[in-house]
Amino acid sequence: MTGPDVRKLLALAAVEWRLRQQSTFLGFLWTMLHPALLFIAMYAVFEHWIGSRQSGYALFLVIGIVEWNFFASATNCALTSLQRRSPIIRNYPIKPEIVVLSSLLSVYFSHLLELAALGTLVLFSGASLSFSWFWLIPLDILYLCLVAGTGMLLAWLSVFYFDIERIWSIALMAGFFLTPIFYPLSVVDESRRRLLEFNPLTAVIESLRLILYGNPPSNGTLLCLEFWAALSLIAGFTALRLARSKIGDAL
Repeated sequence: MTGPDVRKLLALAAVEWRLRQQSTFLGFLWTMLHPALLFIAMYAVFEHWIGSRQSGYALFLVIGIVEWNFFASATNCALTSLQRRSPIIRNYPIKPEIVVLSSLLSVYFSHLLELAALGTLVLFSGASLSFSWFWLIPLDILYLCLVAGTGMLLAWLSVFYFDIERIWSIALMAGFFLTPIFYPLSVVDESRRRLLEFNPLTAVIESLRLILYGNPPSNGTLLCLEFWAALSLIAGFTALRLARSKIGDAL
């Protein structure tokens, strides 16, 4: 991206974030309220069953919910971004990937605040700061690349296929249960566990848990995440750039 593209991206992201907060009565508190209510419901249901198999289950569950919440919120926001900003695309010389990425960044701003709240919660639980926390930077960059690539692919598909929003909602529902958000991998049969480990969101969540507990992420999970992040990012950019002229006509 050129310098003007980056400035447009940041300006649109800031506007999108402000609009998201101003359109609700509680503003950013809604961002925190959703994962908090989900945590309360899932902890009440699964604490007795899984809590006995996973120490510190409350924190374990919060980490999974925070990371999943960013993926679900960001991809849903990106999916409809081109339709929501169609007047800008039709009337101004702006690349569609900038519109999509600005929507993703607006959600990412909120995600960073959630991570700050999560780090505070970890410290209050008795953990201490360690050098392993520096792994949060490359992990979050890889995660953002993964979400950006996925979001651009969904935005591209949604312009030409109107059922994508419903299909993606079903895919997210299935993904929630196929990702170790509320259960540890140790409770899954070994043959099925290997399939779950190939899930890039498994790599993100498991790595974050290791980091916040004072351990570096494993090389295998990082390699898995790097592969999926690079693949999705290349596919997303390529799809939007090849269809740039058609997107304006379709909108």
